Amino acid sequence: FDSLVDHYDLNKVKTIGDCYMVTSIPSSDLEHDGCARVCRFALDLMKAVQAFNNTAPQHGHIQIRVGIACGQVVAGVVGTKRFLFDMWGDAVNVAARMEQHGLPGRIQTTKEVVDNIGRDFTFECRGPLLVKGKGMMDTYLLKSAKDVELRRSVCQRWNPKPTPSTRSESAII
Repeated sequence: FDSLVDHYDLNKVKTIGDCYMVTSIPSSDLEHDGCARVCRFALDLMKAVQAFNNTAPQHGHIQIRVGIACGQVVAGVVGTKRFLFDMWGDAVNVAARMEQHGLPGRIQTTKEVVDNIGRDFTFECRGPLLVKGKGMMDTYLLKSAKDVELRRSVCQRWNPKPTPSTRSESAII
């Protein structure tokens, strides 16, 4: 998974138990670029798990759920002796809920993700789900990226610039 994080120039925040938390790095470039990179990462992650299942059946069949949300977060370092970097905010909580209410082997997103990058990807409407702390939310399943060439070239085009923005996209796996 870490090599895919590097490939899409994302930020691995932490792993806790079976949770693998990834965010985009805030950028002043195209508004949807971070969200698109997180979605491409999630699609390739599913392919990597499928390839593992096909080549190493002796280890058992793995299925993962992925949740993606976008929005503002607060990040910081916690601790005085053993430091821990972490992120908090509605986007983190909603991404976690998307994963928890998701389907095995699928990538579940919010309507905001679809609105942000929908023209570059194919989504299936899953319908409304009751989400703790949010109420009813429209949810979607990410199916594919529409432009394969864009998927290959995203890292060559992306040129990060320092910005005070706190906008980030979260994927909770």
